Amino acid sequence: MSNSPTSMQSDRVQKIVLTKDQMRWRAFWANTQWHEHTFRKVLRRMGFEQSFPIELAGGHRFTNIAVSVLDFQQASGSGPRLLIPIDPQSHPDERAIEASLARSIGLMLADAAMYDQIWVDTYSKLLPRFAKRPEASLERMDFAEGPHDGLMLHAEFLRLDHDFSTTRSRRIASDIEELIEAIDFDLREHDRNVAALTVDESGSHQRKITGLTAHVLELAGISPDDLPLLFNDDGDQPFTSVDGSLPFSAGRFYWMRGTLECSLELRKGRCWIDGRRVILSHPSNLPATTLSSCVGRPLCTLLQIEGLQFDATIKKVHADRGCIVMEIDMLTNEFRTNRLR
Repeated sequence: MSNSPTSMQSDRVQKIVLTKDQMRWRAFWANTQWHEHTFRKVLRRMGFEQSFPIELAGGHRFTNIAVSVLDFQQASGSGPRLLIPIDPQSHPDERAIEASLARSIGLMLADAAMYDQIWVDTYSKLLPRFAKRPEASLERMDFAEGPHDGLMLHAEFLRLDHDFSTTRSRRIASDIEELIEAIDFDLREHDRNVAALTVDESGSHQRKITGLTAHVLELAGISPDDLPLLFNDDGDQPFTSVDGSLPFSAGRFYWMRGTLECSLELRKGRCWIDGRRVILSHPSNLPATTLSSCVGRPLCTLLQIEGLQFDATIKKVHADRGCIVMEIDMLTNEFRTNRLR
């Protein structure tokens, strides 16, 4: 599906074009419902519609058809479900769906006691990892259709994302150890986000914005209140410039541990700003001692960007493969808006 561009205007002059997600989301949801309808149609034809209830299940960047197979799960609403992944960007194939359902349901029923015990063991090992972590919780443990003769472990959990929103994530693995390793990786990132989390007087999560990002929004004529509404599912908003007077030709806005940052491709000087790094792509004849002497000094000591003014201090600098790479520190301000996704 193609993305629909959204033009942001200031004083009737179109300055940048964002990738808007609303039309793509409507198409995504329509195709998802088409897949669900097709699954129900196939189950009805197989005579299993009443025996194996289904529902849509998904989260951040994943969508599944969840099938209640085991008697215990159907009776209590808890316990493992069978998950069959769908691709809402594709057309549902009835023959492929029928083969997938017959194979996966057959596997789960043939070894129901084994899968039930695996579920108990895995759940009991995962749950303590979430016990003392604020903003995180283990939501579900299920089994997913695998590529070979067997089912995969599938865990869904809530964690704190870079914009301090709570995101439903998942991990899939072939065994318990692999699953634990993957979830531990995500929880370490969650912990770093929690460590950066501050709460304002109203009890809301306090987000920030870099001085560079605030300046870019001002140049583009965009209110900070409007930008979060246009973020896609990755917490990432690319854009291109259609106003030649702007010092950048393209870029993206994104969240990093509660701070709204941006990357820019500048029009002049073969220069890029990648978050908190500035990259000059032309060779430098400056000696290493000169470069190192810039550390701790304002960025403008080494680089002046026409039309782009923001306060930054050089933290590190080095030459690498014909480029000068500078790590910078920037001031951040409180990001005041209640209109985050």
